Amino acid sequence: MSSMFWRYWGKASSAAPGGAAFHLLAFHALDVAAVMHCLLEQEKDWLAAQARQLGWQPESLRQHLVLFAALHDLGKFSCTFQKLYRHDSSLLVAAQDAPRYTTRHDSLGYLLWDAYLSDELPEAILPQPVSDLWWEWMRVVCGHHGEPPSDVGSHVDHVFFQSDKLAALAFCQAMFDLLLPQGLHAPASKLPAASKTFSWQFAGLMVLADWLGSNQEYFPYHDTPPDSLQAYWLHAQTQARLAVDRAGLAPAAVAVFAGADRLSDFISYLGKPTPLQQFAANVALADGPQLFLLEDVTGAGKTEAALILAHRLMAAGRARGLYFALPTMATSNQMYRRVGSCYQKLYAPDATPSIVLAHSARKLVGEFTQSLQQPDHAYGKDERTASRFCNAWLADGNKKALLANVGVGSIDQALLAVLPARHQSLRIAGLRQKILIVDEVHSYDPYVLRLLCALLRAHAAQGGSVILLSATVPHLVKQQLLSAYRQGLGVPAANLEPSADYPLITQCAAGLPQTFPCETRDEVKRTVAVSHLHDEQQVIALIARQAAAGHSVCWIRNTVDDTRQAFADLQAHIPVGKLHLFHSRYAMGHRLDIEKQVLNMLGKQGEAKDRQGLVLVGSQVLEQSLDYDVDVMVSDLAPVDLLIQRAGRLQRHARQSNGEISTDGKEYRLPPVLHVYGPPPEATPVADWYGSVFKKGKYVYIDSVKLWLTQQALTQSGAIVSPGEPGQPGAVRQLVEAVYGEEVLASVPKNLLAAAEKAEGEAMGKISMANYNALEMGKGYCHASSKYWDDDVNVPTRLADETRNVYLALVDEDGALQPLYQNADPHLKWAMSALRVRSQQLHALSAELTARHAAALQTLRDTHAWLYEQDLVLPMWPTSDGSWIAEACRQDGQPVQVRYSVAAGLEMENAG
Repeated sequence: MSSMFWRYWGKASSAAPGGAAFHLLAFHALDVAAVMHCLLEQEKDWLAAQARQLGWQPESLRQHLVLFAALHDLGKFSCTFQKLYRHDSSLLVAAQDAPRYTTRHDSLGYLLWDAYLSDELPEAILPQPVSDLWWEWMRVVCGHHGEPPSDVGSHVDHVFFQSDKLAALAFCQAMFDLLLPQGLHAPASKLPAASKTFSWQFAGLMVLADWLGSNQEYFPYHDTPPDSLQAYWLHAQTQARLAVDRAGLAPAAVAVFAGADRLSDFISYLGKPTPLQQFAANVALADGPQLFLLEDVTGAGKTEAALILAHRLMAAGRARGLYFALPTMATSNQMYRRVGSCYQKLYAPDATPSIVLAHSARKLVGEFTQSLQQPDHAYGKDERTASRFCNAWLADGNKKALLANVGVGSIDQALLAVLPARHQSLRIAGLRQKILIVDEVHSYDPYVLRLLCALLRAHAAQGGSVILLSATVPHLVKQQLLSAYRQGLGVPAANLEPSADYPLITQCAAGLPQTFPCETRDEVKRTVAVSHLHDEQQVIALIARQAAAGHSVCWIRNTVDDTRQAFADLQAHIPVGKLHLFHSRYAMGHRLDIEKQVLNMLGKQGEAKDRQGLVLVGSQVLEQSLDYDVDVMVSDLAPVDLLIQRAGRLQRHARQSNGEISTDGKEYRLPPVLHVYGPPPEATPVADWYGSVFKKGKYVYIDSVKLWLTQQALTQSGAIVSPGEPGQPGAVRQLVEAVYGEEVLASVPKNLLAAAEKAEGEAMGKISMANYNALEMGKGYCHASSKYWDDDVNVPTRLADETRNVYLALVDEDGALQPLYQNADPHLKWAMSALRVRSQQLHALSAELTARHAAALQTLRDTHAWLYEQDLVLPMWPTSDGSWIAEACRQDGQPVQVRYSVAAGLEMENAG
């Protein structure tokens, strides 16, 4: 055991438990290989499927992947890396004369393999394959820090001493002798395209293996060579099983589907399933991966139908978990409760599946590791160690939701799987063998939609099933989604004929897509009359009148500023305690508190005394997910699909005329009316027709043509008919296609055509940007798959103005920073004190505030791995009126005063 490779360190920490200050490189290599062995051991079905596609035997493939995992840190043999750890130990090589460490060790490892080891290793153990398979796999294992290794551009002898190269060669030979003594098995023919898909999955497993294999709790440091390499290998495997088990990453046994006649066994309140839910319980599943698109009216039970389909797909062996992707994290608490109440039933009674509900309310974080490991010695300014990366990931609930058996989080985390964001392969691995459920699929702009199509292709390529949910999907959007999924399956895109049927279920698999018309439940069949208002004082008078009559009223506005203005205007007309405000600029904890209050008053169980005369003014956060209903709904003019969503909160639950819940399921209130506030309808509108009324709203909904078409369609129909019959005026399908159909521009006035052309140009620009940003997955895990790679905080999942997390903090008696929101579990307090703000509006603390709290801010960042450099911690101090204030500056350097209150949320005023 006197080989020179035992003189190289792989991990080091000044606070390492157990006494040793460093961990020998060969030990760390075996730790990670052992974790890979364990991960593959519990993935036998997946491994067999991959081996079948690649033309290998499963056991041979497993042995090869474990060996390559052991070679992942070859770059650490570089003298430039060894120089990073200053020591006086005679056990380690001396590297003080080495050049400065400037190239990441992952890229150094691939350079060493490509320029030296691949030539020097004997042909008996490294036969040359027809393809470049070994290089493909070396790119994967060397890219274990979240992105593929890059072309170093320097000679190997500039970054490796001759002794380093010889040590690395001896190490490789030792690994072959231990793990694959018969040598590599060279495929006789060119590998199929599936090898490229496999490389992304292998890369995700490699990141996980490196993270878990770097955990000192299970793999404490050893600084002296072992008596027996084989004995240490067996010990490492035992520790790896513990690490994987306790991380909550082990598969959970899936439950048997009880049957369509026993849905309440799965979801307790489904004693009387809706037609859509009955369809989900009975439709014949296709062979292999498949996509379902469920289109039905608001309140038809789409979420439960998706969970039923997911349960059946899992029970049929098509998946082992699910990820529920939401448009935003703003109003998703209800989804957490619905998924959290039944997820255990997806699994066998004795199973312990992990569940992570990102930004979940208080107690809903499930069994998933919360512990953070002692970080290793930092490598360099821009290169965090595996333990530091792991800490940052596990401390971020939104990211962590991708790794649990069941996750609920934002669509953005899933979209990053197809963007050149560091650790995107971990997202691919997280989604593998999961059903991807995407809610409100109609709500995405062209950029996000194109990325979603890329995600569907990637997920289909790795055998994943998808369930898409929406009340209103234009046919053109539907065609894009289905075509992308079929491309991922490797079958030709199929043109889907437009259908006037609604509700409608579309099933897409390797065969031709099928559509199934479906009934909806009687309680949500209705006609909502549409009234148009063109004067804001009319709106205020209407709301005051309706509230005085004892009706509950909601006004949904298109911007936060307009929401606040409406709230201020109504205060003179609505009694104290009856007027409520809700928008997106509250800390998460306060948002959830307000959400709970809204549901207590206006939810299904809300009592008449609480509802009567209540007025709720809010932004688009009131549009989705919240299960509330009001007697009267007012909305600013918005695209038709959003107005349909908003109308879905109007008399959503059947009630008596006094507001009490109806015991017989019948509605006794006056027929529902949606009041739409907007500019007067004009046959020949001016170019700024919409912006003349909504001076800020025009920057939210920039396509004034869609807004004009919406107003025209609703004026002509006079109502929204849910679901409506094919061809019926006001039917949901008719309204959506009247605004988003292929031929609609023919009816647009000339004055608006320039706006239409501008909107189309911007849409094409967004699509081009999405195409540019998205990974070329067909190239496999390599730097050539993208024009650039970056941290996920810098790779946009949306093209709106850049936003950042702002954490609201209070200063305690000792000068330390504490989260503003305290009514939460300790590990959630900071998350509950956060909100997102446009970076342009709130860029940095004032110089005085930065200097005053510099030490406390640094302490916070040192102790909280989830804080990104781009995140802003905002120290605030209390005022006499119960609010808090802070001094900051905009992106252009102008000073801004920030005020926060539980009543009004975050407000910013220019201080200059």
